[in-house]
Amino acid sequence: MNRSRRTLLAAAATLALATGSALAADPPGKGITINIGYFPVVSPVPIMRTQHMLEDKGYTVNWVPITQGRPGAASAVAAGKLDIAWGNSISAVVIFSQSPDAAQFVGQSFINANVTVVATKSPIKSAKDIVGKKVVVSGMKTASTLFFQIGLKKAGVDPSANEYFVSGTGPGMVGVLDSGGAEVVAGYVPYVADMELKKIGRVLFTGSDAIGRPAPGDGFIASTKFIKEHPEAVKDVLRAQFAATDYIKSHPKEAYKQMAEFAKVDEAAVRYSFEKNLIGVASSYVPDVEGIVATVAVAQELGFAPQGVDLPTYAKKFENTALAKEVLAKRK
Repeated sequence: MNRSRRTLLAAAATLALATGSALAADPPGKGITINIGYFPVVSPVPIMRTQHMLEDKGYTVNWVPITQGRPGAASAVAAGKLDIAWGNSISAVVIFSQSPDAAQFVGQSFINANVTVVATKSPIKSAKDIVGKKVVVSGMKTASTLFFQIGLKKAGVDPSANEYFVSGTGPGMVGVLDSGGAEVVAGYVPYVADMELKKIGRVLFTGSDAIGRPAPGDGFIASTKFIKEHPEAVKDVLRAQFAATDYIKSHPKEAYKQMAEFAKVDEAAVRYSFEKNLIGVASSYVPDVEGIVATVAVAQELGFAPQGVDLPTYAKKFENTALAKEVLAKRK
């Protein structure tokens, strides 16, 4: 064998070894499990599951349905049973302020989403007319209740001058309004859209109407412990979240169908929610610190904060903007 042939064979062998090593390299997520809690509401979660960006990177992802609402998710995150959970940024500040080092809000997808509806035949024309009424809410400390009470406060009405009933779920609120058990609903999409489409309710005002600017909405809350242990994994979750939210903007028809199946409502309710601006994609996926701080300041005045907690100060600590900014910078 001549010298040049030996050199050529050696080079080929080296290339084969290098290629084999590259092919055999472990994906970045191998050996890491991410437990993600979700609610059956309008969110990018079903699209994330279809796109499986996290799974393609080698992560083992447990998609965990949440049935006990935001308090249940908060308890699960604080206890280490969930690494990440989907939810509203405002209610998250209120609830996690009771365990201030447990979690951080890391990335938002939507604005608004919380809407006040009155029965179709109700004489109520504006927030100032809601006095001494029966109001159904999903919970007394939820974002939809907060934005409802902010709307009343802005109108000069005492929110406590009403009778509140807790239904716990969106479909439950639809049923209560339909049965006449309440005249007012402090609810959220897509169920408030369902009320209008079924002609049993009409939208009175949205969260954005209540605060006079785009209302901070929904996104992912991550365990502080998980962020410290697996910062790249959290950034990969954000990459998947942002890609799924981009898909909602670029392929609304397909996305509305997926989100409707996920929320167990008619596609028309999801489409109506977006087309009527009951919910919208956020202009930035970075947490809206200014909007959240301003909103929870009113929540403090309305008595939503646990005793001894300064919600605006805590909110600044709770909002983690660094991870989302880094992810978005690398997308440019």
